[in-house]
Amino acid sequence: MSGKTAVIVGATGLVGRELLNVLLEHDYYSKVLLVGRRSPEVKDNRIEEVVVDFNRLSDYKSQISANDYYCCIGTTMGKAKNKETFFKVDFSFPMELAKMAKEDPQFEVFNVVTSYGANPESGLFYNAVKGQLEDALRDLNLKTLHIYQPSLLLGYRPHFRLWEELAKIVSSVFSFFIIGSRLRFWAIKGREVAEAMFYVSKSGESGVHVHKPLEMKKTSRRKEYKVDTTIAASA
Repeated sequence: MSGKTAVIVGATGLVGRELLNVLLEHDYYSKVLLVGRRSPEVKDNRIEEVVVDFNRLSDYKSQISANDYYCCIGTTMGKAKNKETFFKVDFSFPMELAKMAKEDPQFEVFNVVTSYGANPESGLFYNAVKGQLEDALRDLNLKTLHIYQPSLLLGYRPHFRLWEELAKIVSSVFSFFIIGSRLRFWAIKGREVAEAMFYVSKSGESGVHVHKPLEMKKTSRRKEYKVDTTIAASA
């Protein structure tokens, strides 16, 4: 066991739940701190929990400290009900966490899940907010920033989403599509994203890096992270 610590924000969501499982399957972290509005109800002697009000996240600063930060929080317009709430969850909360991480003496790596197609200039509000978050995080000049851009996420969700369930049926037969001469994966399992996050985070690579679906799938399969220019070009 390395003695390193990790914090997961959003461990009750699809990717966060899978990430918690992945981290507990390995002995890389001696402590896993879970930060969220409710407990994921997973028992392990390495787990510590901090139940927070995200609107006052900075108030919990003294309780949140780790080497590696994993930010997996996010919502949908359907759940948020309005753009203001969506922006708060998908932009303001992750940014507040990143600022706290930057001031944390232990901090080494910040991992954040955004979305394939994130672009601050996008006409789609969802993609625009994700793109704005990525740009704002870059501007923080964190020591190490890893951005994960999954496409359609596959896996168990407690809330039924019709369009996603229909997409899962199609993607079980066709897991990719082709644009021009490029292979573009449009569905990825939450487990694959989680495994990629773990292996990338422990790689020791510093700087800012964006990870797209194909690269994450490759990393998940080979159980290690290696820079691959071929994958980067085709993902």
